[in-house]
Amino acid sequence: MNWDAVGAIAELLGAIGVIGSLIYVASQVRASTVASKVESKLRLTENMVNFGDLLIGSPELNELMIDGRKGLGSLSKSEYLQFSNLALKACWYLSSGFFMYQQKSIYEDDWHELRTIAIYWSKSKGFQEWWAKRGRFSFTGKFVEFMDQEIELANSSK
Repeated sequence: MNWDAVGAIAELLGAIGVIGSLIYVASQVRASTVASKVESKLRLTENMVNFGDLLIGSPELNELMIDGRKGLGSLSKSEYLQFSNLALKACWYLSSGFFMYQQKSIYEDDWHELRTIAIYWSKSKGFQEWWAKRGRFSFTGKFVEFMDQEIELANSSK
């Protein structure tokens, strides 16, 4: 066997090694992406469960949320501040999820689940009043556009 043939075989083996390495790296990137999306889903779920637990643990707070969603006019100043904090907290979760969705770090199904919560809030008179008075000034950019659109859709379907 001459040296040219040995060199050609060595180059072929080297190319196979590079291709194998690229396949391995691609599989690791794919696994990392899936793991990242799972972690994002878990964090979103944990945040929403914590919000639900807050309401379950305090029937008075749950009642305040129900009353506040009906409209802000019947709330005392203290009740308004509590409702405002509840709505703000819900919007922080929604904003976080919206960002994850835009960055494609959660799946479409996960976004659908979270969006139903945005729709739930957007349909209520009290939330719409709060959003116009305080909420939309607490957030920026595309999330404000998203919530404005959800409120508009909620009002057009009435």
